[in-house]
Amino acid sequence: MRLEGQSAVITGGSMGIGKAISLLFSMEGCRVVIADVDKAKGLDTQKEIEGQGGHCLFVKCDVSKADDVRDMAQEATSFCSRIHILVNNAGIWRPGKVTDLSEKTWDQVLSTNLKGVFLVSKEIIPHMQKAGGGSIINIASVAGIVGGRDASAYNASKGGVVNLTRGMALDFAKDNIRVNCLCPGDTDTPLLRDEALQLGEEEGLFLKKASERPLGRIGKPEDIANAVLFLASHMSSWITGSILVVDGGGLA
Repeated sequence: MRLEGQSAVITGGSMGIGKAISLLFSMEGCRVVIADVDKAKGLDTQKEIEGQGGHCLFVKCDVSKADDVRDMAQEATSFCSRIHILVNNAGIWRPGKVTDLSEKTWDQVLSTNLKGVFLVSKEIIPHMQKAGGGSIINIASVAGIVGGRDASAYNASKGGVVNLTRGMALDFAKDNIRVNCLCPGDTDTPLLRDEALQLGEEEGLFLKKASERPLGRIGKPEDIANAVLFLASHMSSWITGSILVVDGGGLA
């Protein structure tokens, strides 16, 4: 029960990595607020957590819209009274070189993946400041460190999250707010399978290629959730402004 008595807001918490984080945090004694655009999956995850004896609130929220985020933050603080942990996980992936991307697609990716981190943090950090501290984990990607082909908008957004994390860590250390970034490699989620679909690649071959790394397998959502738990808990109390890669040795 490493998070007993604490509360967390998890964006994109209804499926994939976000759902794994939500379930693990609840099992560790944390009260969870899931902020997601997918109402059906969000309510399903809420019911699953409550069925296991946890406390969870789903709030429909588009992290790229300031009004949605403001309303979500109000509901979250009403449900929790204090927010100890924020996991900025919501994200989308769209293919395309800069010469192929439409302005609309570029804006969609940057608005969700980068602007969303800004908007949610802007609303939640003041509550952490009043309460005396907290932990923020921004989910980026290995694509924010080394880039990748045919994903210019995604690369740019995740690279922005990496460096935004460093700036936030410096700005709010005096408030006892730790801010760290986690960069997953390929993880078996609906988002990754959708990536194969958008690229027009056969799913099985795509996942097989993704597993070709030193540890010999593709990542599981639980692998990422365990690392997020470490960064959220007191086990990492002297860590801030760090970039943690969880990719089975792919970057190595």
